[in-house]
Amino acid sequence: MLFTAYAFAMVLLVGSAYVDYRNARDLEETGASVSRTIQAMDKLRQVGNTIFIAEGSQRGYLLTGNPAYLEPYRDMQQRMPVRLAEVAAIVSDTPVQHASVDGLRSLATLKFDEMDKTLDAYRRDGAAGAVAIVAQADSRNTMAHVRETIRVMLGEESRLLAERRVSAASAYSGSILRASIASALVALALTAFYLLMRRYLRQRDAALAVVEASNAELEKRVAERTADLSHLSRHLLNVREHEKKVIARDLHDEFGSYLTAINMDVSRARDKIADTNPEQAAKLERTLGLLGSAIEMKRQLISDLRPSILDNLGLGAALEQYIDEWSRRTGIEATFDHEGDLDSGDEGCPIAIFRVFQESLTNIARHSSATRVAAHAYRTGDTIEFEIADNGIGLTEADRGKPGAHGLLGIRERVLAYRGEVTFVETHGGGNTVRAVMPCSPLPATAPASVYAATFA
Repeated sequence: MLFTAYAFAMVLLVGSAYVDYRNARDLEETGASVSRTIQAMDKLRQVGNTIFIAEGSQRGYLLTGNPAYLEPYRDMQQRMPVRLAEVAAIVSDTPVQHASVDGLRSLATLKFDEMDKTLDAYRRDGAAGAVAIVAQADSRNTMAHVRETIRVMLGEESRLLAERRVSAASAYSGSILRASIASALVALALTAFYLLMRRYLRQRDAALAVVEASNAELEKRVAERTADLSHLSRHLLNVREHEKKVIARDLHDEFGSYLTAINMDVSRARDKIADTNPEQAAKLERTLGLLGSAIEMKRQLISDLRPSILDNLGLGAALEQYIDEWSRRTGIEATFDHEGDLDSGDEGCPIAIFRVFQESLTNIARHSSATRVAAHAYRTGDTIEFEIADNGIGLTEADRGKPGAHGLLGIRERVLAYRGEVTFVETHGGGNTVRAVMPCSPLPATAPASVYAATFA
């Protein structure tokens, strides 16, 4: 009897040890498969981030010409084969995923080849060469295929993760059931597992806290960098406008005086020989006509570079004159009205608004097939709001976002440089409307606000 009890106890201990062994093996295998799946998903995201960082680094170099921007690009280019090899090693037990890795490797190679060609074109031909390469290479489709491939692979890994988690849960439930009829050794094993699990959760929470803190710091840096770039863009616009102003002044003072002196000398020479040498006088008359054309061209160049009326009579009068000339030149009927004093204590704000009007009307004349334009501007406190609407063929979302839409990009950059907002709205029934709000502090009030209106045809 005692021997039987002892034997039974030993059998229970051996059985308990075997159950523990089987439980440990099952949990280890399912845990390893779940961990491998999670690791595969992390590695796939790293592959996507590698391409995104490389593309952002390349764009920074193309925008600034600073070679320092290419350091992340070269780094990511070297890391890409390693990360793809890591993904291939993790998913080697899944034939579908292994084939997808080969496709992803081809797409990544194609994408880096496209970016290398763009960099070579930029170094050889400048920004124009890079734009030409981008326009030819279907890099956006390549990037879309990369994202789609990664998305599909992540979806497959998510499915595998769900299946393996179900298997892990089933194995865990079986171990609990078997452990419930086992000896105290099984209970000790479960206790140890619980303690390990609690430790893992604490480590995970600590890691998440570190990631959240890192994300907050990155967001702060991005905001600071965005503010710096906005300030730089505004500074560059002001510098360019100042250079145009200087050139316009030199054309008016120096070149204009030369043309006037030549015109006077030729006129006197023509008058002196008019009776004695009419043939030469006729030639001088033609020369005076050419001088008149040159003087008119000089006046137009000065107006395009820096309209003097903007400095003398203010933004409202400058826009009236420009829209009047634009309407007569293009034959498009235009109406313009503005309310209040549009001038600003910031010298760059009025010229920025003037350039937005110039670019918008140029786009309308070139692309919209419009017959009528209505524009108005008015001040509300420290902001100037304006709107330019046409009855043309309209502007689609694809037109607004295509790489060659430099006019729209210039409008957006000028408004954003002054912390303003701009929208391009397709008008109901056809046409397009540009609406913008720009913070422009007013000049000290010297007279009551007045209302102006003008119609041009």
